[in-house]
Amino acid sequence: MGELIYCRNPIAANPYFLDEVSLNIYSMEELSYFIYHNPYLLNASFMNMDLCNWIGRELNETELSKQLKELIAQNSPLSIFVGKLLGSNGYLSVAEIKKTMEVVSALENKSETECKKIRADRLMEKNKLIDAIYEYESIIDEPKDLSMELLGNTYHNLGVAYARMFFFDQAVHCFESAYLNNKNRGSLKAMFYAIRCMKDESLFQMMLSKYHVPDEVKEMLKDDVTRVSSCEEISRYQDRINHLRADYSDEDAYYAQLGQEVSNWTKEYGYMSRI
Repeated sequence: MGELIYCRNPIAANPYFLDEVSLNIYSMEELSYFIYHNPYLLNASFMNMDLCNWIGRELNETELSKQLKELIAQNSPLSIFVGKLLGSNGYLSVAEIKKTMEVVSALENKSETECKKIRADRLMEKNKLIDAIYEYESIIDEPKDLSMELLGNTYHNLGVAYARMFFFDQAVHCFESAYLNNKNRGSLKAMFYAIRCMKDESLFQMMLSKYHVPDEVKEMLKDDVTRVSSCEEISRYQDRINHLRADYSDEDAYYAQLGQEVSNWTKEYGYMSRI
């Protein structure tokens, strides 16, 4: 999970496999950590007898296992089930447990599609872009109980995910589809920004004509991309790369340092595109 978790309770010899994230869990503390940081990934399937049996069998928490099974038998809300789990081991504070239960409860009152979009949005916020893309595409592929506005917003966020991975051609398609559904001019502007990032002038001009964009807006779009591309952070980084040659007069040292920069980019991109 990327963090050291102190476990005061038993560690399971045989882990519980969480389908939501393809992750093995060995303790109640690990389970609490997962729930607290990923409440948007939970759904009704999380509340199951296999989990209850694992808690009783592998962690020797027979009383807790019994109580959880009773909640399932009573068709209790998922938020209550989660609250019982989180309150059983002392890993989270009362405030953290309450906050998590409120998130889970809010999801229970939304449609399946709305919940999937919220989960996808949270995945993107955590830079889990590939997972977010899969989730957005699953919504689009099965657009049940989906309004045109929500479909358009889903396309827009899918476009953002593609753009953050530098897949600007896919992003252009998504932003255009978003605008055709939600009629939000922000999606149309995002489409033009993505085209500018592709440096495809012919496509840019074609889309300007297709959507009857006036000249003053055309110039504004160009200026916006130019301004963002030359922001202080980017300029400062570009200056640092340009000064590498001066800082490292030895050619081997220069290429070694340049290789380190490329390696850092690769690691960052790999983190965003991991599954």
